Parts: sequence; C-alpha cells; structure tokens
Amino acid sequence: MPRPTGRGYALIALAVATYVAGRVVGTWELYLIAFALLVAVVLSWLLVILTGRRIRVSRSLSVERPVAGDEPGFVLLVENASLLPGPRLALRSSLEDMSAGRIEAELESLAPRGSKTLTRQTGRVNRGVHALPAVEAQVEDPLGVATAVHKVGAPLVVTVLPRIEFLGSCVLYPDIGLKHDWSGRRGLQSIGATEFRGIRPHQPGEPLSHIDWKSTAKTSVLMLRETEEPAGADVTILLDGTASRLVGEAPNSNFELAVRIAGSIADFVLRSGRGIRLVSHERNRRETRLTADGGGRRALLQTLAEARPDAPDPLVGSLRRLRSDGPRLLTTHSVTIVSLSLDQALTNTIMQLHDDGAHPALIYVDGASFADATAEVGSTLLLSLSSARIPCLTLGSGDDIVHTLSLWRAGHREETGAR
Repeated sequence: MPRPTGRGYALIALAVATYVAGRVVGTWELYLIAFALLVAVVLSWLLVILTGRRIRVSRSLSVERPVAGDEPGFVLLVENASLLPGPRLALRSSLEDMSAGRIEAELESLAPRGSKTLTRQTGRVNRGVHALPAVEAQVEDPLGVATAVHKVGAPLVVTVLPRIEFLGSCVLYPDIGLKHDWSGRRGLQSIGATEFRGIRPHQPGEPLSHIDWKSTAKTSVLMLRETEEPAGADVTILLDGTASRLVGEAPNSNFELAVRIAGSIADFVLRSGRGIRLVSHERNRRETRLTADGGGRRALLQTLAEARPDAPDPLVGSLRRLRSDGPRLLTTHSVTIVSLSLDQALTNTIMQLHDDGAHPALIYVDGASFADATAEVGSTLLLSLSSARIPCLTLGSGDDIVHTLSLWRAGHREETGAR
C-alpha cells in the first residue's frame, strides 16, 4: 500500500495550512491552492498504485554455472507493463549466503511498455545451492510524494559449483594413471596404468575404441586389444558433513576445504576411467553413483555444490554402514574418507574396514587451523593407522591441495629420474 514520503507529508501539511488560512482570511483563492495541493498528492498516490504493480523484474547471472570464488555479473531486466510512464525505482536483491552485501540499482523511469537491462557486479560467490528471495522494489512517483515497497519477480535459485584442483597424479592411488582430461587431451600416465593383456578377435557388439589396427591389417580380421585395470578400480569417497565439527565460515571453513579435497580426488579418479560411489554424510545421507564420463563429472560438481555440513551424528555411523554392505566391499575396493574429526571410534572402524579386505585411506581436515588454535591432530591415532599400512594425510587452512595429494612431486620426479 502506498504511503506519503517526507515530501508528501509536507505537501499535505501545506494544503491543510492553506485551507485554514483561507478560512481565516476568507480568500477563496487559497481554497483552490489547497485543493490543488491535495489533488497532486492523490494523483501521485494513484500513479504509484497503477504503475508500481505493473513493474516486472527478472534476474540472472552473467555466468550460467559459476564456480566458488568467481565474481559474476548480476543482470536485472526491468520491464514496465503499464501504458503509463514507469515510476522511479530503487531495487534491492539480497544475496543471502551466496556473497557478501546485496545488489542495488536505481532507475529514474521507464517508457510505457519499455524495458531496461541493468548489470551489477557481485562479490566472490560461495559454493552451494542458494535460494535468493524476490527482488524488493521501492516505487516512487516522479514528484517524490508517494512511495510503496513490494516484491517483484520470482525467487531465484543459484547453484555455485565447488572449485576443485586438477591432479595429474594422486598419492592415494599410485596404481591409477590418467587417460585424458575433459578437453579430450591425453592425461599423464602413472605407474600401474592400464596394463596390456593380449589381442583377440573382436566380437559383435563390443566397442571399436580398443581395436588394434596393426593386428587387424595383418590378419584382415578385426582384432581387439585387451587391457586389465589395476587394483583399486572400485572407489568409494566418503565426505564428512558433521555439523558439530564445522569450524569457520564459508568460504574459509574446514568443510569447504573437505569439499575441495573430495572433489579433486573424485575428478582424478573419474578422469582415469573409473566410476565412483560418492557418499555424503549429511542429515539425509546421500549416495551418488558417478560414471567415468563428462556426465559423471557434471553430477560430481552438482552433488558437491549441494553438500551441507548438517549431519547430527558423527561420521563413524556412515562408515559402519559401509561395513554392513558386506560383499560390495571387495578386496579391490578403495575407500577414501575425508573427515572433519579424528577420534578413537573412527580409528577403530577404519581398521575394521581394513580387516574386512577393503583398502581405506584417511584425509583429516584439521579444524583447529581455521580457528587460529593449536592443532588437535591425534598423533597416536594417526600412528596406529599408519602402522596398519593405512594411508593418512592431514590438511589445514592454507595448505596446497595439489602439492599434498600429488604423487609426482618435484622432489619425487628428481629421485625417479636419478634412478
């Protein structure tokens, strides 16, 4: 509902004062002036009512799939659906947790049935699925006498993908070699990459991508090159989202680092040609199957964008559920745990998983490093896991993910070359 502005109240007060003066003095011209002032207020009021509700605003980002840390443009399309000139507008769009501050824009007026596109820059956006409320529009007549505030447009859902690192190798998977990156170029090979088994005649229905053309030319028969994937082809990644273990605020929190770590490892495994079972430990536990193709990577980024640190129970519950899967945890199965906590119960369950025949690995994200506190790593627990030949890594705020996770570090390359 419109209401008078400060100028509007002053105009009403002037009209009343002019009317009273006319009564006292007895001059009818003052009545006309008072009446004209009141008419101006009423016309401004009606203009706000008639044109304010006919304003349409739609929003979008200049980047269709923004990545955490980007500063995309925010595009506002403002339309006047009225046959009257549009009012003065002050638009405010809240960004919620997506970015600091809010989007603000002002527009003097719009022609009848006219439109205008406004672009504003956002700050750095945070990972997640963000539901932005409808735009708040403050409508004001050209004289600044009457104003109204109401919501225009529809709520907007923006998905900000996580920023993950490109790994050319991974210390947790020394037997996996890259086949390609997502641009189609061949990736780096590491020890134990796909091994040659032999050549046999091609069977109808089998893919042609593994045809050995030299053998085919010699025999005049389609010959298939058989390869064997090394151990560790089945990979499960468990991402800890325990609410009580969250330290810091996005984008600088231990959970955001855990998401980047899990995404970087998963991206490496997918590029090596292996599928992934991604388990998100959240309030509603989610399990996602990812295939080794572009669709699997898109699903990975979407799943990690939706990940939330809101699990009420400790991570050990999800880990015990993995153990209960039984036959699904084969001796070739690798389980990588990206954890926000490290305690005795979690350590015991990881060792039991190892005894079951799986190949667990632990990456502990040190929350104390995000609170400028003394590191709380349980050295005794890590030592017990290492003694059982279970790979363990610790990362904290400011650590280089690529350097820590890569198998082929600079020093490692030099040693390998010297041999």
